[in-house]
Amino acid sequence: MTKHILFLKWWLFFTVICVTSVYIASMGALETLWEKDTTKLSFVLIALFGSMSAWCGYKTWTLSKFLNSGREDKHIFEKIDHLIEVGWFASDLCLTIGMIGTVSGFIMMLSGFYTVDVSKVQTIQELIKQLGAGMSTALYTTLVGLICSALLKIQYFNLNQAIDRIRK
Repeated sequence: MTKHILFLKWWLFFTVICVTSVYIASMGALETLWEKDTTKLSFVLIALFGSMSAWCGYKTWTLSKFLNSGREDKHIFEKIDHLIEVGWFASDLCLTIGMIGTVSGFIMMLSGFYTVDVSKVQTIQELIKQLGAGMSTALYTTLVGLICSALLKIQYFNLNQAIDRIRK
């Protein structure tokens, strides 16, 4: 059996995420995100995703190292299983922050109707700009929140499945 196979599976998944992220960033996605997301919550989500992915990698390495040592201490499994709840919480938090960005974007969008004067072309133009900025904020934060949440859930699901297989 290959040493640290559990960690190597996580590492492969994380590497694919990193390579894909670099490719997307090279196409100008981060600049577009910076311009379109006026709340900048997408970058909070990306930072949360990166830190929780690294934390999952550390826990996966710890479990993998323990499994390769041949020891039969069930306490370590319980401890890591308990700490995995933090990862599940973070994945749900990504969804929540994404939805906060969505609601913020819609509020930004709709707040323009309060000051619109339909007799002046300038106010209609400003309203259209505000509608576009609010909608792009809403959609980008939703998209980033969903992607970060899904990718975190995959990582923590794999770690959780490994612990369940070990217990049986």
